[in-house]
Parts: sequence; C-alpha cells; structure tokens
Amino acid sequence: MARRPTFGMAYWPKSRGPRPAVATSRNLDRATYGPAVAALAKATGKPFMPWQHFVADVGLEVDDDGSFVYSLVIVTVPRQSGKTTLFGAVLDQRALATKWCRAWFTMQTQKDAVDWLINEHWPLVAPFGNAVSLRRAAGSENVEWHETGGLIRPFPPNATGLHGKVSDIVVVDEAWSFDLVRGQQLDQAIVPTQATRSNAQVWKLSTAGDAGALWWLGTVEVGRAAALSGRDRGVAYFEWSCPDDMDPTDPKSWPKYHPAYGRTIGEDAMVAALDMLGPEDFARAYGNRWVSMVARVIPLQAWRDAAEPNAVIPTPGCMALGMDVAVDRSDACIVAASRDEHGVAHVEVADYRPGVGWVPDRMEELREKWQPVVIAYDTAGPALDVADVMERRGLDVVGLKTREYTAACAAFLDAVTSSPPGVRVRPHPNLDAAVGAAARRSVGDAWAWGRRQSATSIAPLTAATVALWAFDHAPVAPGPFRIF
Repeated sequence: MARRPTFGMAYWPKSRGPRPAVATSRNLDRATYGPAVAALAKATGKPFMPWQHFVADVGLEVDDDGSFVYSLVIVTVPRQSGKTTLFGAVLDQRALATKWCRAWFTMQTQKDAVDWLINEHWPLVAPFGNAVSLRRAAGSENVEWHETGGLIRPFPPNATGLHGKVSDIVVVDEAWSFDLVRGQQLDQAIVPTQATRSNAQVWKLSTAGDAGALWWLGTVEVGRAAALSGRDRGVAYFEWSCPDDMDPTDPKSWPKYHPAYGRTIGEDAMVAALDMLGPEDFARAYGNRWVSMVARVIPLQAWRDAAEPNAVIPTPGCMALGMDVAVDRSDACIVAASRDEHGVAHVEVADYRPGVGWVPDRMEELREKWQPVVIAYDTAGPALDVADVMERRGLDVVGLKTREYTAACAAFLDAVTSSPPGVRVRPHPNLDAAVGAAARRSVGDAWAWGRRQSATSIAPLTAATVALWAFDHAPVAPGPFRIF
C-alpha cells in the first residue's frame, strides 16, 4: 500500500470543528493505540472530543514491530480544552497495556500534581473497583492498575525529581510555567529514566506562555519546525491557537480556534474569562497566543523568504564548513556555506546529530569529499576542544576571534533580513528551531548570538554564521608562478 502523506489537514473533516494551526496528520498505514485510549476515556465518563481523538490517534501511532513512531509528543491548546483528560487517559492506557509500567507526570508544582491525581483523576478511575487502587501516603502517592502492576505517579519538577527512577512515559503539564533553567533541568531529569526502556515516550502539554516561558517557547519552535518540514517520526506536534489575523476576543472567532468551544465550554464562560483576565491575558490563555514575548531576532517571515528547498549543491572546493556545539554538549552541527556567481550566499546543514564526539570523524569525511576552502569555528564558544582534536589530527581549522564573530552575527542577520534575501537557506528542522529560539547577548558595543540566553541549542545557527563569514574571508589560494 502506498504511504499516505503525513502532513496537511487532508484527514480533518469539517465536522470536527477548528482544525489544528500546525499538526502532524494521521498516517493511516500505521496502527495506533488511539482508539484504546479513547475507549478508556469514555469508560471513565469523559469521552474524547474530536481534537483529543486526533492527538491520541497520531501521537500513539506504532510501527509494525509495535514501537511508538513518536518519542516526543507536543500539544499546545487553549485553556479549558480538555488536555488533562487527554493525558490522564494516555497514562491509564499505558499502565494497563505495559507490564510493570512506570508512568510519571508533573505540573507547576508537586502539590498541583498530587492534587490532580487524588482529587481529579482518582474519582474517574475509582469505579473500576478492585482493578485499581489509590495510595495517598505523602511522597509516594500513586494509582496502581493491579493486572499489570502499572503505576501512575506524580514527581516534583526539579533536577532530582526522577533520580534513580525508570519511566515508560513522562508527562509534563502546564509547561509554560517553567523558566528556561527549570525546564532544562526537567529534560535532564527525564532522559536518563528512559535509557533502558525500549518504547518510552515524553508528552509535553501547555497553553502559550509569557516572557518567562523560554523553555516552552523553544519546545514549541522545535515542534513547529518538525511539523512544517513534514517530519513523520520522532516528534509529533499539535497546536490549536488563534491566528494572527483574527481577534481572539471577538466571540465570532471562538468557534474557529478553540477546539472545545460548544462542547465543554460556551460563550458565557468565555465572556467571564475575558472580563476577568483582560484582553492580553485572555489572548494567551484562551486564544493560545504568545504575548509579551521578546521579538524573534530573525523575523519568521524573513526566514521563510530566505528558504531554498531545492538548493543546488556547490562543487567540491567551492564551499566553507563551519561547526558549533551546544553549551551543554547535547548536540553539534556542521554547516556548509558558499556563494553563487551572482554573489548570493547559500547555507545548508551538512550534518546534525546529538552529542559531540562524532564531529572530528565526520569533518574528516566531509573534507575529503568536498575539499572546503576553510573549516571554521568560534574560538570563544564551546567548540574549542573539538577544534583542538581536529587540529591534532592534521585538519586545518580557523578560529574566529570575538570581533570577527560579532561581525559575522551582524552580517548573517543583515543577509537574512535584506530584501531580497542576501542568503538562501536549505530548510532543516533543527536550524529552523535554532533561528526561532535565538537570543542576542551584548559584547561590548556589539552583539552576538547568545547560546545561554536562547531557549534551546542554537548550534546550527552559530555554525551557519561562522561558515558564511569564513567563506567570505578565506585566504585566496596562490596562483601559478609567473614572471612579468
């Protein structure tokens, strides 16, 4: 059977109400646990709305071997849409389907998570009688499904909240409430718990955030980039929000963007929320629109205008390579840059992977294949030790000093935002996410990309910046000896 497209709204019937603003679409060639989760939700007295069906169907798709297609599921919806009903049913189904399942979740605080488990979730599953039990002991609260021994437990949202634990699924609710540091601590706490679990998932859910929600903003940017690139595994992203050209406070707009409007929330409740919150907070909470945020350094439309999906690969010997690694060494990137005969720059991600140790070997391979005119990096950045390894292997590496790097950042921004764009970029989800999350830091009277100030790793962006500057400033190869 031919594989169906995995992006677009082809499978979203009008009867389902508001369509997602951005989403991964249902791949009908794959099996899914979605119907099982929906059946469980119905049995608890909380039947799914269409948007919940859609998220469960896609987010819980499995390959032929039963492995989840998406290890990370990101859901952003307006308040009062029913996201806790959704992830509660997902947790229960996983605990029922997986022997000795360990399902963890957290919210703004551990107290909020415990309150939800005892006062909101337990009343829904208690009617299942002897099949399930609730433990209330402080610090070890859980719901246990006896047939499998599956436990659903809250955990404190901090760096040690899951220390020494294992997890089959972790849910982070109200993700907008975590600042960048706490969010990164959560990620660092979650990842080790799933190292020995072959079919684990992480679900992150929230409404849009405010100026302090940089971690959630970075997560959203990663999700949007994955969805818009047509990515069909790894990351599943779902967003219902008020479009920029629509007034979120206009009652006529509510049925167009709020997926629960007319089902579990009506006009009276929306009016009351608007009166209480005011237009700006209402737009964030019920329109799921980001407000009071620092503007993107590289405007989204400018970046889209610079996109060049069908870029021509330059010939060997006519490009530069730039590299950078994340501050926490979670990933690294190599980017190629060149210019065509018209002087227009072209940038493309040559390789991107988690970790750092792969870079020297890969750079040697790329040098042999593409014969770059220069290989470059930022000497004040976290790639210094990687460059040292490469130099000891005999690779010629050029380091940009601080003044050169700040000039490179300004030049790259100018090239992207000029009209027409002075640089064309082959789209890549990690580069797109880096551009969306990038912040600036002051360097004397100049500025540079702020690795620590950004919402996620910006290694692809800094590598692109370095590569383009290095190409433009590469030493000219000497010509043949001549006597005049």
